[in-house]
Amino acid sequence: MPIVPKVSILLPVYNGEKTIEETVKSLLNQSFKDFEIIVGIDGSSDNSKNIVQSFKDSRIRIIEHSINLGLANNLNALVSKAHPETQYFAMAEQDDVYVSERLQWQVEYLDDNVSFGLVSGIAELKSENGSVFFPGLLVNNKKFPPGIELFKYLYINQLKVVNTCMLWRKAIHIKYNLKFRDTYGNFNVDWNFILRFSLISDIHGLNKILVRMKRLRSLNSVTTDKKTQHNASRRLLLDFKNEFEIINNDIYSEALKTHRKIELGHKSKLGIFIYGIAYFVRYTDPYFIKYIYHRLRKYFK
Repeated sequence: MPIVPKVSILLPVYNGEKTIEETVKSLLNQSFKDFEIIVGIDGSSDNSKNIVQSFKDSRIRIIEHSINLGLANNLNALVSKAHPETQYFAMAEQDDVYVSERLQWQVEYLDDNVSFGLVSGIAELKSENGSVFFPGLLVNNKKFPPGIELFKYLYINQLKVVNTCMLWRKAIHIKYNLKFRDTYGNFNVDWNFILRFSLISDIHGLNKILVRMKRLRSLNSVTTDKKTQHNASRRLLLDFKNEFEIINNDIYSEALKTHRKIELGHKSKLGIFIYGIAYFVRYTDPYFIKYIYHRLRKYFK
């Protein structure tokens, strides 16, 4: 490990033996080499720790918690264990594989653009239904809006900054005493963090694929529990409205409508029809009628 690593990679792990080996390999194979990897084994009962230890790389440090702290508290513990003189924090997740130039591209961008505090990029999301690339804004070669406009954009449209490949300045994290919050359990830890970050520093999105994410049902990712996730998202929208005066009733209503569109896609066949009609009546948005029509055509082909 370098005496003073420029980047501290934070890798929280909970029962990740199915995927952690591939994740760590992709991090160790980065073209940018000046980093440490701090792995938080969070009360795991599987072979995750032994798999990470098998790499025998001096850049890897393992922090083990005897009980499960949850994602937010695990991340905060990893932040506290980072080298005191590191310049950047980089997020990593146990399900994901990173392109070899990821850190190089991100470090070069923040080194050259001092007004930006965080940089992310494009993710390829792999599931049983195939692959999609997001966020669409970056896929279509556009940029994130600046300042408070990004805060509103991320609040209304939900998280469009890919958290699993974000890299941010440690100096900002320390100056503003930033924390990862477990307000909604393991849900929305990233959305909560990035919304608050967008109010104190500009965020850039590289128009490049940085990570390939696997969200298969067989991997039991927290994001496969859609019902609990949707409840947590509705709570966040209301909590942020109550906390931040810049979120007026119109912005809140627009954000809730966006969430209803996302939620509708995870309803049963009957639920799509009933809730789609109810949402159309509430928001007078023809999207909901079009969605019902599209799904009905798919069902009765």
